[in-house]
Amino acid sequence: MESLRGHGVKYGGFVVAAIGFFATRYTVLESIDSGASLGEFLLGQATFLTLGLGLTVFGIGLAVSSYEESFVDTVAAWSVLGTISMVLVLGLTFVGIGDAGEVSAVTQSTLVANVLIGGSIGGVLTGIRAAMNSRQRRELSKQADRLTVLNRILRHEVLNKVNVIRGYADLEPGETASGASSLQVIQRNADRIDDSITELRAIVGPAGERPVPTDLPAALRTAIDDVRSVHETATVSLDIDAPEGVRALADAHVDTALQHLIENAVVHADTADPHVSVRLEAQGDRVVVHVEDEGPGIPDDVAAVVEERQLPEYDDPTTGFGLTLVRLLVVDKYGGVIDVEAGDSGSVVSVTLARPNDDVVGDTTGYGVPPWVLGVTAIAAVVAGVVMGLVSQALTGSLAIIGALYGVMNGGVGWVLHIFHSVVFGILFAVVVTRRNPWQVLQRPEALTGLGVGYGLFLWVFASGFVMPVWLNAVGIPAPVPNLSTPILVSHAVWGAVFGALFAVGTERHR
Repeated sequence: MESLRGHGVKYGGFVVAAIGFFATRYTVLESIDSGASLGEFLLGQATFLTLGLGLTVFGIGLAVSSYEESFVDTVAAWSVLGTISMVLVLGLTFVGIGDAGEVSAVTQSTLVANVLIGGSIGGVLTGIRAAMNSRQRRELSKQADRLTVLNRILRHEVLNKVNVIRGYADLEPGETASGASSLQVIQRNADRIDDSITELRAIVGPAGERPVPTDLPAALRTAIDDVRSVHETATVSLDIDAPEGVRALADAHVDTALQHLIENAVVHADTADPHVSVRLEAQGDRVVVHVEDEGPGIPDDVAAVVEERQLPEYDDPTTGFGLTLVRLLVVDKYGGVIDVEAGDSGSVVSVTLARPNDDVVGDTTGYGVPPWVLGVTAIAAVVAGVVMGLVSQALTGSLAIIGALYGVMNGGVGWVLHIFHSVVFGILFAVVVTRRNPWQVLQRPEALTGLGVGYGLFLWVFASGFVMPVWLNAVGIPAPVPNLSTPILVSHAVWGAVFGALFAVGTERHR
């Protein structure tokens, strides 16, 4: 089964982050002279150091974002391609340099660093463009499908019924050949037109509408009741293996999709009194609806309508029209997945929808952090990092020790790496607080600010107090473990307060 839209960690983002980090750590940082002045550093490798670390942060952001997995994988693939291309170019370049004469090691390392970072970033930019084009093509395909189905609904379910109503309206009141009165026929067709309008609303919907938490058991019961009212001889059983009121990311029209799915199983049964089993189960971070029938099985061409997004060429709504509507809602609109298993004694159609993050106990994936939250986080972390850096510089005298973690004891390098660490820790904060829809709990900016201070103090104990001194000892610089100094405590508390306040203000505008 393919992943649900935007669901889970996108490992392609970690590929981009790894390329940025290792290219920066083992090329850019290796080419920097630790004895260079701030001016020499700014005119030399500061730009490519910032770009390399920025690429690392961008990759981490992609990994935890709410972008589709296909989007992130495309960006990662192009990043790898760009990096490999630059490696080949460098190989050919050094072959030519070897033939022409010797160049300094510093020149070679600088060339490698700049070209690799440039190639990786060029690949990422190309990947973003390719991913956006692919997404646009998919959206255009979805729009074309919706227009096709809308046209069929208007022709089959509205215009035809209108013609029937007009024809019977011109007749004298009385019974028709089928035994029903003209008024009953008109009423029945008017009801069908009303149902078709509901389906039209379900397909169209407001532009940019996103799935929302929806009570799935209630929607299932509504769908089953509607099917029973039309097909009185059918038996539809419901088995719920999930918490009562379990929610799925859908909308108010999900009962229409489920009704078509169940009705399809009833209509295509071989018996006069068909039996359809509906089972709802919760599977961690998703919820699945299984519809099992006792019919001849779903034909391959009809199954392709819901599994492979292939609209049928015909216009007969009795041979897959309802399933087309199901696919438009479940897959295209809700980002769910539909599986069809056909057997000798019937078929099982399974609809998988994601659950809201705050419904899932112990879930470690979630839909990811929205891009706008990542943007707010980056800005807040950069500002907080600058303020913390100034405080730390005033209290300790230098940030060069941070550069020493990566082999370069230099103040300028220390500043860039400090901002890099600030943004990475900020993203981790955003991942945690956006996983449970915290706006319901942390409505006030002062609450998020306080949480930010607490997070800063945690980083003082864990990152600065233990991880950093252990790291320094590993690279040959003696440091006490733990190293819980008061100046660093103050600087981390300042970082947490500034970051938490700015994060609260930035997210307040979008609530």
